Order: sequence, then structure tokens, then C-alpha cells
Amino acid sequence: MSGSEETPEDEAVSAAQAETDAEEPEESDEPPASPSPAADMAESIDEVVEQWAKRWAAADYDGMFELISTESWQTLARQVYAEEHGNAEGFDALSPEEQRQLARDYFVGRYQGIAQEAGLTKVTMTPTGEPDLETVVPVHVVMESSKIGTYEEDNRVPLRWEADGWKVAWTPSLIFKDLDDGCIDFTVDTVKRGSILDRNGEVLAYDGIVNEVGVIPKNFEDEEAEVRALSRLVGVSVEDIKARYKDANPDWFVPITDLPEPMEQRILNGLSQLPGVAVRDKTARIYPYGEVAAHVTGYIQAVTAEDLAADTEGRLSETDVIGRAGVEAAANDLLTGKPGARLRVVECSTRAERHVIAKRQPVPAKDLVLTIDIRLQQAVHEAMGNVRGSAVVLDPRNGAVLALVSHPTFDPNVFVKGLTEEDAKYIFSERQRPLLNRATQAAYPTGSIFKVITMAAAMEHLGYTGQSEIDCPQEWSIPGTDTVFRDWTYEYGTGPQGVLTLHNALVRSCNTVFYQLGYELDREDSQFLPDMAKAFGLGAPTNIPYLQEISGIVPDPQWKLDTLNDYWAHGDAVNLAIGQGYLEATPLQMANAYAAIANGGTLLQPFIVEFTRDADGTQTRVGKRRVLGELPISPENLEEIRSALRDQTSNPWGVGSAQVFGDFDWPIAGKTGTAQNQLNKAEKPHSWFAAFGPYGGRARIASVVMVESSGEGVSYAAPRTRQIYEAYLRIDWDD
Repeated sequence: MSGSEETPEDEAVSAAQAETDAEEPEESDEPPASPSPAADMAESIDEVVEQWAKRWAAADYDGMFELISTESWQTLARQVYAEEHGNAEGFDALSPEEQRQLARDYFVGRYQGIAQEAGLTKVTMTPTGEPDLETVVPVHVVMESSKIGTYEEDNRVPLRWEADGWKVAWTPSLIFKDLDDGCIDFTVDTVKRGSILDRNGEVLAYDGIVNEVGVIPKNFEDEEAEVRALSRLVGVSVEDIKARYKDANPDWFVPITDLPEPMEQRILNGLSQLPGVAVRDKTARIYPYGEVAAHVTGYIQAVTAEDLAADTEGRLSETDVIGRAGVEAAANDLLTGKPGARLRVVECSTRAERHVIAKRQPVPAKDLVLTIDIRLQQAVHEAMGNVRGSAVVLDPRNGAVLALVSHPTFDPNVFVKGLTEEDAKYIFSERQRPLLNRATQAAYPTGSIFKVITMAAAMEHLGYTGQSEIDCPQEWSIPGTDTVFRDWTYEYGTGPQGVLTLHNALVRSCNTVFYQLGYELDREDSQFLPDMAKAFGLGAPTNIPYLQEISGIVPDPQWKLDTLNDYWAHGDAVNLAIGQGYLEATPLQMANAYAAIANGGTLLQPFIVEFTRDADGTQTRVGKRRVLGELPISPENLEEIRSALRDQTSNPWGVGSAQVFGDFDWPIAGKTGTAQNQLNKAEKPHSWFAAFGPYGGRARIASVVMVESSGEGVSYAAPRTRQIYEAYLRIDWDD
């Protein structure tokens, strides 16, 4: 950049030279005048523009202020003073330092405020040409905003010469070229949150109109009587109601709770008789099935300061809501879309729009169509009753989740209308933990439903067949040790089961047979059994999209060394063989493992979201059959396992789940499991039942039911499974 224009000092020199017709200057005893800046002019202009750009990029607004001209800050100080005092009288009484500080505070504050309002994350200013005759430098400004994206404009930086060098002749238009004396306003064009639907289009979550019931304290005529009446009508305690408006402005409407639209006539009539109570319409998230699908849908809450701080894209505002659990959280971006935004210049007093600086088009939210069937979901919910536990139902043909229930559950609507003290006490109960999705976020020892994995490893690695005979004593010990491992018959005093085929050992769930198999496998290779468990999908997330899950644990020598700083022993493998010891699996993992058995040996990735749906009804498939791996089992051995599982539900001895399914006329295969509670061995064991059906054809359903600390699998998990399968068969499925 060059600076060929003359400064005021240059002009004076030129005039003097003309008047003297280039005469030689007379000698003088006065010190020489300051040298003309002409030689350094280009460098000085470049420097001030460069510094202005650097300091703006660094958000060094104090440094920018140091670069503006005296006239600029004086004019700014006078304007600010006049705005604050109604006129400029008294301004001249301020000292220069006070005037300058007044201008500085306003200047810095305005840049900071605009940067925050516009969500500026980066500013780059680049000169695009030489200064004109008025020493105005053309520049190109690129602003990156978390709220509107990238905005670019061509602007001009005017410069003025002062005694200490070039300065910026500042006006607000240097922030945005069309700003002038206006103000910046950032407006969000909100997008309606998408709905969540089941596979048949039944709505599970949507934005609708509710009746927001509140109080206006100043309107109470008989506060105590009205609050008691309100409490009875809306089911919120007197204490909670009073706590809501205790510190509020008495003129304000204070929300108490939300009621459905239309409101019951009885409640509406009662509320209308209370002078201090008001009702208004409000858009809110509604979960029609409440606690039935709570762990699938999840819930929403208002954004927090932490959410806003983490929002680098400027998608959130203080009035927004965000998904906190389930599909609402995992698919929050799809469900919220992307709000539109406008960065505008407005009249400071009226906020009337002058000019749109930049605009971002909104991205409409999408509806989500899930794989679950709310009819089956409701039946599973009812089957689980009031226990602690979970149930998962999969389609083994493709991995679709047909139902997923976790108990204790919760009503997601309470988060929308506001938690009462009673709600909060239950929601955050350490024992009940209703927010925990026990199907995917809790892992347990599996007990005997793991035995299919041990049987698979024994057949593949040790050469066993279904007809191989093994003794089933009541007691067995690892050779060379005194530790006694017992069959379940010991506790019942029924005597040893004798020699069994491997097939019948699974049917009769003989523990000591599987202890022996675990020992033999470990003696051959300590990885045989753990690796087979991992091949069935244990010890790693299923990678189900849109739900949070944990990995569980498949112990092996390296895991034990890394985790417990201890060496692997035969006893670890023996315990693993019956699904005890350090093993932990989620109900979803076990349901998926049995789905692989059901479908012929293909381990699939479960999915719960089938389609996204645009506002015009266009559906895009997102959930589909995805293969995670193949079970390392021959077809013959896999069929032997399947056959044994079928006999477990229909054997002539009436053992195991045949007690529950013996008269069931739809061919179900399954296995009971009774797993010792490793966290509290004084509690009753966990009850499991894993199943699929129909056996003998292409399986359409695979499931796991797990009931915490209840008792035997045949007594608790199996009967609930029968209820689920009865409900499944009553539903008219479209496939």
C-alpha cells in the first residue's frame, strides 16, 4: 500500500517553497523542525490498518480504542454524555481524562455487546486496495458467527493525520457498514420440535397446547383457601404452590402446573372460582403414553448455562429446551432442526428494522418413526408390573427393537410441567433410580442363560456333540482343590441328576456339567470361553443408534490383570461358564445374542429409529439390517443349541420353563437364568428368561426379561415372558 497524499505539514512546506521561489533557507539558531512524515507515510498507513485488523481479530477493544482519532473519541464522548444526561450541558466541565474514559467505556462495551449478540467467533479484515485521496482504505471483512455462520462485507476505513501519526476516524459503521446510529439485534426464527412416533404412526411425543395453570398473588382474596382449593384440583401440594410464588412479584403470573387440553370441565369450573388463579395456553412437549415409553422417548428440559456455553453453533437460546435422555437426547439435532436467524440493524429506541445484515435459513425439524409397537410396548410394561428390571423384544430378522421397557419408570411429562418436591424425591431416588435405562445402561451377571455360549464353545473347541454324555453330580471340585461347586439340585435336596447328554444338560440346566466344561475349556486355552462370549456380542456395546448403553464385562486373563492386578485362575473360567463371576451383560446384549441364535447365527446391530420424516411426509430410512458378525458355530451345532432351548420350554420332565410354557401352543425356545447378585449376595438372585419364537420356522421375535433381586428365573422372568408372547400373538403385524 502506498501513501502519496500530502499531509497538512507537507502542504505548508510546499507553500513556503513557492513563496520564496525555491530560495535557500536562512540559517537560524532555532532547533530544526520535525521531519516531514512523507517518507514514512506508506508504512504508517499500513501499520495502523494492520494494527486495527489484528486488535479486532484478537477482540482487543481497548487496543482498538487507542487507534481512533481524537476527534472521533471526543465526538463519541459528547454523544454518550448527552444520551445519559438528556443534553450536552456540563460535558465541557469534564476533564479530558474523564471525557476520554467515557468514550472508551462506551466503545469497548459496544464492541463487546455486538460481538456477544452476533455470536462472533472470528473477525478477519484485509485491505483490498490503496487509500483514496481522502485517505480512506478499502477493506474486506469476514466475520464468523456461531449464530449466522460466515458473513462478509466490503467496508472502508477512514484515516486522519494527527501529531502522533495516523489514526482511525471512527464511526459505528466500521463495525458493520450499515450500522450508523442504529443498534444490532439478533432474532431467532424458531422451528417446531419434531414428533416421535411408533412404527404404526402412533404419536409418542409431540409439541402441543396445554393449559398452564398459575397464580397472580395480588389477586388472592382468601389466599389460604384458594391455595388449598388449587392444590386439590391440580394435585400439587400446598407447600409446593407457595414455594413457587414466595419470592415472585405479586403482579406476575407464576406457573404452577400444566393440565391437558381440553381440561376436565370439573377442574375448569373449580379454577374459575379462584380469583388468584389464572389459566393460559402454552405450547409444551406432550408424552401421551407417559411412563409406558419413557426410557425410549426420554424427556426434555430447559437449557442450562452449561448448555449455552457448550453451544458453539449458536443454536440455543435461554428459552429453548433440549433432550436429556432416550431418543429425545440422542436425536436432539434431528428433532430440533436448525432455527433460522437474522442479524439486523434496528432503531435503538423502537427496535424497528432498518436493515438485515445477514440471514440464515431455518432447517425444519424431522419427525422420527420408531421400530417399537406401542401396543406391545404397553403389554410389556404391564407384564413387568412394579418390579425392578427390564425387558427387550427384538425382531431377529433385522435387529429392530419391538419393545424396550425399564422399571421403575417415570412420567416424562413431569419434566415439562415442573418437578414438585414429591416428583424430585422419587425421580432422584438412589435405590429406585427410575431414570436409569436398565435395558441398556445396567449390566448384571446372567446366570444360566449364558450356558448356550459355554455349550457352543465346548462343541466347537472340545469336540462335544449334543449326545455327548457327562455326569451331573450334585457337587464337583476343580482337580487338586477343595473348593466345592454345587448343582442347583443340592439346595432342593432332589438328589444328583446323573449322567446327561450335553443336550439334556442344557435342558435341565445342570450347573456341575457346565462347571466341568468351563474347566476343560480353560485348561485347553483360557481365551476359548471369553472369546466365544465376545463373538455373541458381550463385552462391547451393541452400537444401537439413539440410545445410551454400556459395554458390560467379559472377563479374561488380560482383563483381570489390568483391572484387578491379579492372575487368572481356573475358578474364574468355571464361574464364567454359568454366567457368574465377573461377567456382566446388559439385557439388550443378551436379547441380541439370543436373536443371533434365533436367526441362524448372524449377530445384528439393534436399531430403534426406522425412519426420519420431513414436514411434507417424505420418509427416509435410517434403520436397517446391519451385520455385526457371524457366530463361530457350525450350523449343526447351532441347531443342537436351538433344539435344546426348545426342549427347555417343552420337556417331558416338567423342569425349567416347561413349567410355564408346557401348554403354550406356539413353539417357543428359551432358557431360564438365576444369577447371584454380586453387589449384594444377601439379596435374592436376579431372574432371567431369554427366548425366541417360533421354533421350527423363521423366528420373528427374540426377547429377554430380567427381574432384579427377585428369585428364580422360572418363577419371575418366565411368567412375564409368557404374558409378552401372548400379547405379541394378539397383535396383527403388518409383516
